[in-house]
Amino acid sequence: MNKNKPDDTNWLLYVIENAQGHWYTGITNDLERRITQHRNGKGAKSLRGKGPLKLIIALSGLTKVDAAKLEWQVKKLNKKQKIQLVSEALESAYERTNPVIEFETCASFSRLISVKASSVV
Repeated sequence: MNKNKPDDTNWLLYVIENAQGHWYTGITNDLERRITQHRNGKGAKSLRGKGPLKLIIALSGLTKVDAAKLEWQVKKLNKKQKIQLVSEALESAYERTNPVIEFETCASFSRLISVKASSVV
């Protein structure tokens, strides 16, 4: 493989939610840069001035062509269908992942519980 040629599967499909609850779907090969652009009002006009923005999901390991095809398919879905798609994707990922989170000490877990408990109204 040519070291100067970028990896062909470094594209992502992502879904962002704006403050009004609308979902935007896009593709990128640099998610952090693209999210920053959206938050700074650059890029998609449909997201400008509608922040804060929240990343819902990002699917990685795609070629640019595959990412563009998926983007087109997802953009044709209504919100309910997109929610179902994301839910199924997350469930599938969860089933293939070890859900164990390691904490250095029991005290770390205790602090996490305390923070969460104090934030519940």
